[in-house]
Amino acid sequence: MGIFKVEDMTCGHCEKAIRAEISKGDPKVKVNVDLKKKTVAVENLSNDRVIFLLKEIGYTPELVV
Repeated sequence: MGIFKVEDMTCGHCEKAIRAEISKGDPKVKVNVDLKKKTVAVENLSNDRVIFLLKEIGYTPELVV
């Protein structure tokens, strides 16, 4: 599992966009977004892929764990 800090995630719309982009219909991928802590935890997807997808939709993720 990778945990990413996404400082520019600010609202519920951001949360929905991030969940949709990362999961993209793959039921194996699990996404947990914590808007207060500004973190995104992802299981069953490579950290590089998560970073790529978040950057594609305009966010600046930083791998924490």
